[in-house]
Amino acid sequence: MAERIENGAARPADEHAVEGPGARRSCTRRGFVGLAAAAAGAAVATAAPQAAWAVDPGTIGDWAKDGSLTPAVPPSSEGNATGGGDGTYRDHTAAAFPANDATPIPPRPVPATWDYECDVVVVGAGGGGLNAAARSAELGARVICVESAGLQGGNAQSAGMCAILGGSRLQEERRFALPSYPFDAQKMTDWAMDEYHFAADPLLIHRIAEGGGKCIDWMADCGVQWRLGEIPVYVAPKNATLDHHVLKMKDATDAMFSYAMRKGADFRFQCPATALVQDDTGRIVGIYAREGYEREVSIKAERAVILTAGGFCNNKALLDKYIPTAAMGCASSYLPLGETGECFRMGLGVSADVSGFNSSASFDGGVDWASEGGQWARFLYDGMTQLSRQPWLTIDRAGNRLRYMDSRVKKDGAAAIYALGDLATVQMAVPGHRSYIIFDANFEDHLAGFGQEHCRKLISPDLEQIEKVPEHYRDWHHGVEDAIEADVLKRRDTLEELEADLGFAPGVLVGAVEKWNACCEAGKDDFMYPMPPEWLHKVATPPFYGCRIGGNIYGTKAGLMVNDRMQVLSTTGLPIPGLYAGWHTAGGACGENSYVGDAILGSLLGDVSLAFCGGFLCGTFANGAELD
Repeated sequence: MAERIENGAARPADEHAVEGPGARRSCTRRGFVGLAAAAAGAAVATAAPQAAWAVDPGTIGDWAKDGSLTPAVPPSSEGNATGGGDGTYRDHTAAAFPANDATPIPPRPVPATWDYECDVVVVGAGGGGLNAAARSAELGARVICVESAGLQGGNAQSAGMCAILGGSRLQEERRFALPSYPFDAQKMTDWAMDEYHFAADPLLIHRIAEGGGKCIDWMADCGVQWRLGEIPVYVAPKNATLDHHVLKMKDATDAMFSYAMRKGADFRFQCPATALVQDDTGRIVGIYAREGYEREVSIKAERAVILTAGGFCNNKALLDKYIPTAAMGCASSYLPLGETGECFRMGLGVSADVSGFNSSASFDGGVDWASEGGQWARFLYDGMTQLSRQPWLTIDRAGNRLRYMDSRVKKDGAAAIYALGDLATVQMAVPGHRSYIIFDANFEDHLAGFGQEHCRKLISPDLEQIEKVPEHYRDWHHGVEDAIEADVLKRRDTLEELEADLGFAPGVLVGAVEKWNACCEAGKDDFMYPMPPEWLHKVATPPFYGCRIGGNIYGTKAGLMVNDRMQVLSTTGLPIPGLYAGWHTAGGACGENSYVGDAILGSLLGDVSLAFCGGFLCGTFANGAELD
């Protein structure tokens, strides 16, 4: 058990801890925002103040308040389709972001007296942090895991699947592996390096290839009940189906939290890390944190500090500096919890190097709320996001048609999953880095016929396990109404009005609609990437609707440079003693200059699976163990 050290004597830590052994939550609730759905097991978000936050407490990550901010922004018609000036699109309003600070956070010296001592400190209790804590405790370490939010699971809970391209027991039963069966980590590495244009560390990619299946199998041994996906490139919790796709991964994160607790890990919630502690030799020996967002405490780590607190999807300054394509091409983030980059900045503060420059992962259909005074980070299943991801007429600012990529699972199931990220690239890599969807008053009549799956599927009250969804979003109409009210989804009586208010040059949108309607009347799409006939619906009945979209970022692939033992490397090329990082505080999982982070949706292991694996690897190597 972790102990508190006072005046050189040890005593039990924190007499005021509540909610059972190992799970410590500060009695104060200052700065914490819960959701009505929390009692039903939905993820909650903390909105406690942090130095870098650009908004008041009680808004960031509070799904009930999404879109409520009203920062001063210019009229959207002046800064989108015909704006940009220098050909970039970086005029996001900083107030829409949870954080806007790229400065390194310097380390602190060793305190005269430590408040707590343990073997391993884990920062972050999302998917990666839970695995790091569980693996460390399993290997006999005394573990303290600090988490800024009020519950475990982080953004990992929102995932619909764990991508895994081979090597797990479930896939061996199906005789499946990429690029070919039987599974071979070297073959997978060679294939992936070609996908990444050889801009990645092959030793690290090999570690991901060999570790992914081992991690999934280990999690199963810890109590996660997996099932193989309808297409065998992913696993999902056993009770999750294609119809139930919201917060699928909560079953997995809850199981790993329970396992870590049983092994003795000590979790401190509402306790954000604020700085690393570095001794005179350069070794990282602990952290400072703020219990209940109030009292600063020091925590000594005899073996290691493991950073698994996510990346910086919600930090404007870091995106501008390290992932400019995301800063330009992404219109929103769907990670309302954290992702503000403090742990990345702590690493910079101890001279850590950076890997994966200009790489990120996004889905299609990121709605540009921020340009209309709304928030950058929003709940993925907010209704408007799903509506924006349907096969509407989609054009760039010059009126050119953009292709659509189908997510229906047909003969080539892997292509359906690739579509979720590849379409984001299509929508981001256009003049002005924004695309535009256009439809008319009859839009609701067409939705069932589109049949889009995974996280494009619209939410209705009869969805399986609907209680996991925040109440406001249990019917997709509510989120769409929010967008109309905020004028994010523009509703106009004439196409000319819509054209002007979306910022198009005169005649551009009207002309694009005329061409589209001609295809619809002919019943055959003459575009080079034609829509199927059943998707050809004229834009003819007022009112008319239009929305500006880009990428919807969910993973920063630039992060702290690590070696294949997950040790953070300094700018000298040598490991920083005592410091480990998992994804997505770490970088390098898909090389440099990647829009989506392929091989499939973020890396060889997608995104959440990569976080799970990173935590597992950190917990293994930080405690002197090896992969079996």
